[in-house]
Amino acid sequence: MFKVRSSCLLFLVLLAWSLPQQVLAGDPFRQISVEDISLFIRSGKVNRNLGKLVKGAGWSRDEIRDGLTKSYEVNLRSMDRFLRSSDGEILLNSLTRNYRPEASASNPSKALRSAIIGDAADGSISALGIMEALPVDFVVSGPLSICAQKVEVSSQQRTSPLSYYLFLPACLRASQN
Repeated sequence: MFKVRSSCLLFLVLLAWSLPQQVLAGDPFRQISVEDISLFIRSGKVNRNLGKLVKGAGWSRDEIRDGLTKSYEVNLRSMDRFLRSSDGEILLNSLTRNYRPEASASNPSKALRSAIIGDAADGSISALGIMEALPVDFVVSGPLSICAQKVEVSSQQRTSPLSYYLFLPACLRASQN
């Protein structure tokens, strides 16, 4: 019995050692840059890692491309006031529970708030704009879910990392009022 367990354990250790780091980390965004996403939006071309996310999102390629660039009008002052309120802090903490700066010294809520405010400076926000404005690299540290809890979508769409960003600007726009 011990030999079987130790053999299985040894196999799992060897298997884990041979897997690429991104497989073990479970972070779908770690190997994807904003430039990769921008290229996808412009041309529809995806690299291997982004292709996996797009395929597993539960949305068509065009829906994802349109959703990542969809712009929402916002009032910079109202957005800043909301994000600094207790309700805004609750939302930011929820949004950054499993989506955090790679550098552990960075405050997740402040970093995301900075990106949102940076993108909102021109009076509008979009998923791509928020991604581009992130002051530090973010990583996924657990399951993500869309911020719009009452929206009817499939479970695949609800938990897709791309859906997290597809819904983020709309949730922020609705929350600022």
